[in-house]
Amino acid sequence: MAVGGISVNITKYPQYQLYLLTLNLWMFKNQIISANCDERCVDSTIINRAYFSSYLMCELWLDDVKNFRPIPIMDLEASERIGEHLQVRNALYNFGEKIISDKLSKLAKLRKKADYDPFCDLTQADVSNAIGYMENIFSHLKFD
Repeated sequence: MAVGGISVNITKYPQYQLYLLTLNLWMFKNQIISANCDERCVDSTIINRAYFSSYLMCELWLDDVKNFRPIPIMDLEASERIGEHLQVRNALYNFGEKIISDKLSKLAKLRKKADYDPFCDLTQADVSNAIGYMENIFSHLKFD
C-alpha cells in the first residue's frame, strides 16, 4: 500500500489490527469470554467492531486511492448536512465500488441493531454476516 507516495505495510495500521481483533473475538469467543457474560453483549461488540474496522478501512482507502475525505457534519450548511459515515458509503458508490458500499451499508444496519436496540435478539447469522461483510471489504480494497 502507498500512503502519500510512501509504501507501507497495511497490517501495521490500526484499521487492520481492529479487523484481526474482531476475527479473534468471533473465532475464540467461547474460550475468552466468561460463561456468565451475556452472549448478546459479546455478539453486539463483534458486530460493532466489524463495522468500525470496515468503515475506517474504507475511509483510508478513499483518502489514499481517490483523494476523498468526508467533510465533518458541522462544516456543512444545515441544508446539506449528511453524516460522515453516509458520505463514505456514498463516495464508495460514486467511485464505482457499489458492492463495497452495499456491504458497508448492511454492516451499518447490523451495527445499529446491535448498538441501539439492546432488547433485540442477535442471531448467529447476524454475527456471521457481519464477519463476512467485513472480510469481503478488507479483501476487496486494493491500495496499489
